[in-house]
Amino acid sequence: MDRKYKLVQKVPKTPRSAYDHGRFISQLIENQIKHFHELEKGLLKAAEKLTDISKIKTELHASKYLKKMTALLHPQGAEKPRKAVRRKRARRALASKPKAKQARRRRS
Repeated sequence: MDRKYKLVQKVPKTPRSAYDHGRFISQLIENQIKHFHELEKGLLKAAEKLTDISKIKTELHASKYLKKMTALLHPQGAEKPRKAVRRKRARRALASKPKAKQARRRRS
């Protein structure tokens, strides 16, 4: 079988421990929040209230703020959420049952 690409690297699945609602935010996320806050100052009108980013301490609060800001920056993406792609179920289990019935019929 010919491959389309010569080098294909398999990416391991992200562990469940990669995201924790109660964990304190890292410096990387904190810097991202600061950048979004600077954008928020320019986007919102003077009458609108800015988010107090000093209260954002956990990954849950950070994800909510970043989601809100992303929706402001990209309104076309905030209109309709995308559905997750569902994987098709393997038909091995379904296919094995008829074979077993056929084998029983042949024995008789």
